[in-house]
Amino acid sequence: MEKSAIRMIAKMVSVNKIEVQLIRRYYEGNCPRFYLRDLNNNTLIEIEISAKFVEEEYVHYYFDNVEIDFCHVYQIVDAYGLAETLQYTQLIYDAEFLKNNYYDGNDLGNSYHEDYTIFKVWAPTALAVKVAITKDHTTYSYEMKRIGNGVFCSYVAGNFDNCEYVYLVRHHDSYIKALDPYAYGSSSNGKSSYIVDLNKIKIDLNRECLKPLKNKTDAIIYEASVRDFTMYENSLSKYKGKFAGIRETGLLTKHGNSAGLDYLVELGITHIQLLPIYDFATVDENHQEVLYNWGYDPAQYNVPEGSYCTDPNDGYSRIVECKQMIADLHAKGIRVVMDVVYNHMYDVNASAFERIVPGYYFRKNPDGSLSNGSWCGNDLDSGEHMVRKYIIDMSRRWQSFYGVDGYRFDLMGIIDIETINRVYQICSAYDASFMVYGEGWNMPTNLPDEQKAMQDNHAKMPKISFFNDEYREVIKGGSSDNVLVNKGFITGNLYETEKARNVITATNRYTSPDQSINYVECHDNATVFDKLYISNVEEGLDGIITRQKNLTIMVLLSQGIPFIHAGQEFYRTKGGIGNTYNSPDNINCINWDFRDIYKDDINEIRKIIQLRKDNKCFRYATRKEIEANVMVENIDFKMLKYTLKQDEGEYREFVIYINPSSFTFDYEETAYQHLYGEITDQQIGARTIVVLAR
Repeated sequence: MEKSAIRMIAKMVSVNKIEVQLIRRYYEGNCPRFYLRDLNNNTLIEIEISAKFVEEEYVHYYFDNVEIDFCHVYQIVDAYGLAETLQYTQLIYDAEFLKNNYYDGNDLGNSYHEDYTIFKVWAPTALAVKVAITKDHTTYSYEMKRIGNGVFCSYVAGNFDNCEYVYLVRHHDSYIKALDPYAYGSSSNGKSSYIVDLNKIKIDLNRECLKPLKNKTDAIIYEASVRDFTMYENSLSKYKGKFAGIRETGLLTKHGNSAGLDYLVELGITHIQLLPIYDFATVDENHQEVLYNWGYDPAQYNVPEGSYCTDPNDGYSRIVECKQMIADLHAKGIRVVMDVVYNHMYDVNASAFERIVPGYYFRKNPDGSLSNGSWCGNDLDSGEHMVRKYIIDMSRRWQSFYGVDGYRFDLMGIIDIETINRVYQICSAYDASFMVYGEGWNMPTNLPDEQKAMQDNHAKMPKISFFNDEYREVIKGGSSDNVLVNKGFITGNLYETEKARNVITATNRYTSPDQSINYVECHDNATVFDKLYISNVEEGLDGIITRQKNLTIMVLLSQGIPFIHAGQEFYRTKGGIGNTYNSPDNINCINWDFRDIYKDDINEIRKIIQLRKDNKCFRYATRKEIEANVMVENIDFKMLKYTLKQDEGEYREFVIYINPSSFTFDYEETAYQHLYGEITDQQIGARTIVVLAR
């Protein structure tokens, strides 16, 4: 609509209150009378002006105690005959209206039956909604009826299995298209939603193959991208960059070593954390290899990403192949953590949220502008009841329908504490082994600090874990581009020796050790290898590799939950580029040739992983256990002596010497068995980690 041609704006501002704005160049904005026309029954009644306010551009008129039937469409008519559609969109700011229109049902979206399909969409501020279904290249539109609690519903007779549909939503004089935010299926690149028969996709998720997670510290998390895992040019995968590629067995490297899923099983990790697998925006699903993106650009939270399936234009392909991937990972004993981005959407105006209920789903600043704590242009407003319900509904779906075993929340500090706690409460009731963790940074969103799900509020979220950036910086050193030169304790900064004592025991910042996700590398920022090539370049390739291996070993032996980035164990490089979110495949893919080159180092890491799994002293779940059984001594501010005790297992005590310095130390642990690290003549060499046990 041409803004300069607007003369009148009419809107409901609360359940029984109307505001009309007349532009001042139209009769100077003056009007003695106004009428309410009901277009459903063709009545016209005068409504009484209760207040008037004059400003520079408009004259505002207010009308109190107006009886409105929200199932009807109205016009406001002025004394000169000008008519304007009465809009309901401003009612998102009316608490009473939102309370009366909260919907707690579990049947939003489409419910398929062989002879009919039921559609339900929450659109409380819409004037009218239709559903447009395409079958056999012909599109049919059906009116939807407002049935209460803000829901529009339509019962459509016929068999519409695997048919496309969209909602047509009217807020003013015309309809706009919107996807169904509760649909299970989608066409390629989000052109339409799909109707699917859920009975066709009852895949056994192999949950019985998963060992219960007694404590969260029993987890060993491995972060990978579906696309990166198989896209390397020498990968033998038949399904490069696809869900199906993750589940392939029998893959080998050029020199006959295990690759892909078989490699993960041999490595011994317990959880694979997948970068976003919901539908994201900036990869063309029909031409996967043209554009690259990690997937932190959400388009549809409710369906799997189409570029990861074999046929993005079939309603079932992405659903079935995603479920099969998770089922096959379960069959190998590996749990799946899903990376979720419930903090922003890629495009506010294109999102189904904004098209169906304008202004509701996104957090606002006091001046009405969009909050932008995500630095992506918008923040999802998780504190609104139907937004929180949506996050919880999708959490239930991805867990119960797809089989996901945990969530990693991106920019969790944008989401409110109650929402995060509710997600964990609901998901852990379904599966006691379920994990929820995320980035607990304090993001500059328009939400009071005390309500943010950030790590400073960890005491309010005792079951939630956080990426421990202090562990990362103390152990490894600088991670962002401007501080990559800075070293940490393991990389040679002995000034960090005392801080390292605290982070190794997971007693540095959280209520309990299972809140600490210990890591030195993830998809963000430079890989450890690329960082060390700057901070430790003077030590040469052998020195860099030694430092990196020691970093990975410390992540695995520290108290807390260890987290490894795919390829970290064989010195993954991204060519010195830190933020590779849209860099091409040759930068982001996992180079499986390194699996051959560093086979021996991988075997060492595998043994350390097994050592952790076999001995509970590396996996204590409470501070009390750590305080009673773990001690870290500072030796001359150059080396740490890390002693752990346990009351079960082959060994009852471990002593680990961590020497990142250039000095050599004598040791006296003659009664101990040597498990790992080089010892010469009862001396611990420079830049080594020695593990002794008895």
